Amino acid sequence: MFVREDEHAGCWMKFVSWAWLQAGLLAWASAGVAAERPADAPASATWIEQWVQTRQMISKVRADWQAEAEILRQTRSMLEGELAALQTALSQVQTQSAVVAAERALAEAQRKELDLALETLRSYLPAVEERLRRFTPSFPEPLRKTVQPLLDRLQDPSLDKNRSTWLRLQTVVTLLNEVEKFHSGVTLHPELRPGPEGKPVRVTVLYLGLGQAWYVDETGRLAGWGVPTLQGWQWREDAALADRVRLALQVYEGKHPARFVELPVEIQ
Repeated sequence: MFVREDEHAGCWMKFVSWAWLQAGLLAWASAGVAAERPADAPASATWIEQWVQTRQMISKVRADWQAEAEILRQTRSMLEGELAALQTALSQVQTQSAVVAAERALAEAQRKELDLALETLRSYLPAVEERLRRFTPSFPEPLRKTVQPLLDRLQDPSLDKNRSTWLRLQTVVTLLNEVEKFHSGVTLHPELRPGPEGKPVRVTVLYLGLGQAWYVDETGRLAGWGVPTLQGWQWREDAALADRVRLALQVYEGKHPARFVELPVEIQ
């Protein structure tokens, strides 16, 4: 509770008036006592004594009141500071509440957009997965080794309903990334090809992405080339290509100066 200075002054005047009233009553009561004093006792001494006591009492009351007023002023200052701090904190809370509300609204709008996008993806995923299943046979051996775990997830359509849309999408995107990476580069890969006597012969295959491939063995007697189809890679043996394929391998590995090498290509 705060007390203004004019209220302090009013209280003080009332208190002083009360003190003087008490002093008057004390003087009146003492008059009877003074009447019983000996005739030789001076009346002025009694009044002076009472006046001194009254002044001392007034001084004490004034000192006590000034001390109490200082405490009240300090309390008022402290409470005003706490009130200002609370008002500042309340303003910050209101500001933060507005920010949180705006962020919540933005998050809700983004969630709705994601739900819509997810629903769109869910409608397209079956067709994309089916096309990937049909193209799986055209994946060459080195690519198949890399993406086999993804192909295992993709091969069984009955598992789609038991998998989340995000997991299916992750499988498709990862698989497409690996296919794109292979198709945009040149790959050397050792494989076994049927030899002239029907026995498997180790050859080195040079894959130009997913478009063409050429192979040759270490002796240079077995060579050929191949193209991908939806039923798998079709290989054609052509021993006449052996020297050119070996030269292309050496150029690619940096064992021979760069030069153009003519190799057969089939445009599908």
